[in-house]
Amino acid sequence: MPYRFLNPSIIRQSAPFKVDGLAIPYPEFVPQLYNLCMSLGFRKDLIMPSRAFCSDENQGWPIILLTKHFGTFPFNHGRVGGIVAIDRHGPHAHHGEDSVIVQASHVGYDPGTGVYGKCIRPKMKGTCISNSCGKITHVITPYLEQYEFAQDRIFLLRDDKGRHLITVKNSFIDFFSHPVKNGLVLRLENIAKMSDNGHILPAATFSTTHSYELTEDFVKRIDSTGYTWKGGEGESIGTNLTDDLFYFREDLHETDESILLERNLIEFMPTIVTAKNPPLRAAKINIQLEFARTVESIRRGVDYQGKNLLYVAGLNVDISEFEGFPATTYFVPWAAHIQLKDGTPKEYQHTIEQDKLFAMLTEQESVNPDQADLKVEIGRMLKAPHFDIRNPKKN
Repeated sequence: MPYRFLNPSIIRQSAPFKVDGLAIPYPEFVPQLYNLCMSLGFRKDLIMPSRAFCSDENQGWPIILLTKHFGTFPFNHGRVGGIVAIDRHGPHAHHGEDSVIVQASHVGYDPGTGVYGKCIRPKMKGTCISNSCGKITHVITPYLEQYEFAQDRIFLLRDDKGRHLITVKNSFIDFFSHPVKNGLVLRLENIAKMSDNGHILPAATFSTTHSYELTEDFVKRIDSTGYTWKGGEGESIGTNLTDDLFYFREDLHETDESILLERNLIEFMPTIVTAKNPPLRAAKINIQLEFARTVESIRRGVDYQGKNLLYVAGLNVDISEFEGFPATTYFVPWAAHIQLKDGTPKEYQHTIEQDKLFAMLTEQESVNPDQADLKVEIGRMLKAPHFDIRNPKKN
């Protein structure tokens, strides 16, 4: 089914998601998370961690650290792109007396350039730089391509009559008689003058385009950027095609599990494709929507009733090998849901928002006295007796 954009009077927006100053290295974050659990009354050796991460190899060290500090390999609660598999609440809840969920979409980061979205693949020959997260990039790429095409095919100009015009390809115009079925739709009602009877009439019509006269407010908006109007055919709109001037009406592209990711992002795609770092913006939005959806599923469900549960959502920032230092991951907390088996105090009955969650984590010690020694545990496994494993006897 195609995604049908509605033009509602109530607009949903993404919340401000801060990164600066809130990123915690995973070797510090995970012991702080464990100690936060202890401070909430969780029971040593009875905590079952779970992670909802993407499947990329650069998510491995965070998983190993969760194993080390919680003493068991974490349950897998995730799908591609950092989508939470809410149908796995039941199995996870039955694997431990107390439950912890860490959900994170991830994005690569280059500390040298400050650019998000790429990482180095160390198991490829040479210096192989690719997308991280590749799934998020794959989902948003068709929309980025449409946006970049529109930037080059929509023109601003001032004609010889002194009128300020916009010239638009017909494929971007939602004509009453011929609406856009798939693709980028320009919000002409936010740009062009409207007649007294509510119609947007063209100032000129050509073989594949229409020109419309701009409103005074829109002209002032463009002028405020220091723009110099051109005559003739004008010049492409470029970065002046901002997120409030268009939307996408699309059949969803994905056919596998990543369709869940595309469904999350489609409504916010204009803000994603116009962002300085689209993969980062997409990851932030997905984290917010998945957190809200998962909390709702927990509160409405029965799987975690009567249990201690800490559900933390955030952003995993992947940093490749850098100036001789190994690859690492940082966690940027977003929000948390807390419930306690003996009754949840009033201070935890509402969502723990970003600033408070960061403070709660960083107040904890970054040393965990209960952490497992993975080398010792593997050594014990190697010293264990060899069991006689055989086919079952036939009846």
